[in-house]
This record gives sequence, structure tokens and C-alpha cells, in this order.
Amino acid sequence: MRQEVDLKGIEQKTIRFSQQDGLMEFVMGICLLAMSTRLLSRVLIAMFPLAMLLFKPALEALRKQFTYPRIGYVKLIPDKPKDAISGIALITLIIIAIMAVVFILFADVRNFGLWLKWVPVWAGVVLAIMFVSLAAKSGTNRYYIFALYSLVVGLVLSVLRFAKVETGTLLYFLVMGGLLVPSGLVLFIRFLRNYPMPVKEAQNDNI
Repeated sequence: MRQEVDLKGIEQKTIRFSQQDGLMEFVMGICLLAMSTRLLSRVLIAMFPLAMLLFKPALEALRKQFTYPRIGYVKLIPDKPKDAISGIALITLIIIAIMAVVFILFADVRNFGLWLKWVPVWAGVVLAIMFVSLAAKSGTNRYYIFALYSLVVGLVLSVLRFAKVETGTLLYFLVMGGLLVPSGLVLFIRFLRNYPMPVKEAQNDNI
């Protein structure tokens, strides 16, 4: 039992060490802000899939440039894609089922606009679960704060009324991105100060 606890602690420390650069929060925030741009124009709907597709390669490119040269590279065992997709699908089905019951009892379940109105709640729950999972894996408390914030923002924006039904969802992306980008930047600046480039690397760059 003691060995299992120690292994879990080592795993949390490793993940926490790899996430201290703040780049995950920063890139995720940029992607969410990009997805909110449809508030400006319906033409920008293409930013939805583009932001999701670019998240991982953009994060990896930034880490190759700034993180790995400073603290090295540790390959963590990733979650199986099928498990992640299954988890999101299961959460979605549970939320849809709960919403369907509520709509049947208190509203019109056939009203598509009503379903769209409560999309921020679904987005808030999915993102909150992701943050809670990150907190459990890394032992980093700030992810719990992000999770609570995501739930509250999703609920508030679903309750509020807007002229266009999709506005609540786009505002959710905007507000969450507005939290994650500065948070990531603060962590990134602190990371650069705590881990300056090794002397040899810095000299090679100047040649």
C-alpha cells in the first residue's frame, strides 16, 4: 500500500513539474477565445474546428521552443483516446438525459432553442470534469478553481437571456478564455524566471 501511495505521489509530482510552464492554460485560453470570435461575425464559425485541431500541435511547438530546453522532456503515458472520447460521450449523454427530464417536467422538450440556450451548462460541466481530472493527476489546486469557475459561468450564462440563443455559449468561451490566458501568461513568465536558458544553450543561440 505504501509503495502505491509513493508511486502516485511521484506521478503527481512529475505531471505537476511538466505543467508548471502555464502553456497548456495559455493555449487552451487562446483556442477558447478563437471559438468566441463568432460573436463578431458568423463567418468566423470556422474558428470552432480550427481551434480544436490546432491546440495540441501549438502546445507542443511552444514547449519545444521554451520548455524542453529548460527542464528537459518527460514523456508521460497519455490517456487512451478511446477512453477520453468515451468519457466525454458518457458525460454528454448524462447531461442530455437530465436536461430532457427537466424540460419534459417544466418546459417544452421539443423546443430546439431551449436546448441551445443550455449548451453553456454542458460546456461548463465537461470542462470542469477535465480540470478536476487534471487536479487529481497533478495535485495542483488551481485546476479545482478553474473547474468551479467553469461550472458557475456555464450555469449563469444559461440562465441569462440573450437576443440570440447562441450568445451564451460564445460568451462562455470568451469568459473562460479570458481567465485561462492571463493565468497561463503569469505562470509562463514565472517559469521563464525560475528556469533561465542553460548557459551553453544561450551561447549557441547567440552564435
